[in-house]
Amino acid sequence: MKAKIIKIKKPLIFSSLLFLFFLGGIFTICMDQIDSVSFEAKQVSSRVKIKKENTIVEQKVVEDNIALNLVEYENFPREYRGYKVVGKITIPKLEIEKYIIEETTEESLKASVTKTCGPKVNEIGNFCISGHNYIQTFGRIKELEVGDKIIMTDTYSREITYEVYDTYKVSPLDTSCLSQETNGEREVTLITCTLGAIKRNIVKAIEVYD
Repeated sequence: MKAKIIKIKKPLIFSSLLFLFFLGGIFTICMDQIDSVSFEAKQVSSRVKIKKENTIVEQKVVEDNIALNLVEYENFPREYRGYKVVGKITIPKLEIEKYIIEETTEESLKASVTKTCGPKVNEIGNFCISGHNYIQTFGRIKELEVGDKIIMTDTYSREITYEVYDTYKVSPLDTSCLSQETNGEREVTLITCTLGAIKRNIVKAIEVYD
């Protein structure tokens, strides 16, 4: 007895392949959606964690201030030339001592050095300060070298010493020096223009531990 040969019609094969391809497409889309949701969830989780850590740091600062009976602006000026003061910078090598103004504008930069971005003075993060290329402000920071000291005073009159660890020039479009990724350290970044405002002089300093 001869075995019966079953012939599969070509349209059926084509339909089956098309159906499998369709299922594969749906699976890929679903996996992409799952990955996207997972990525977004991780981002949200990361933001919540950072916010929580910042809240803990701020709470600790407040508790320390209460424990030491410190009062903000008790022995520190609130304003300088009509602008709110957030701290003071002292650079012994250059004999510079300047109040740091809260906002950075064309007008405020004429009054003193200004906060560009970052946390409060002497808190964890990268506190960035801008100043005009004048001798009485940041015109001489290009003379600073690795190992030189910078003293930052906050509005509670507390001082922390920072040590220069890098100096370099960047394009005006390069904002990498403003990064807040400091691995839990306190850092200070000084920024000013070069002659002709072609580039920016950058000085990076990190907290010195006793």
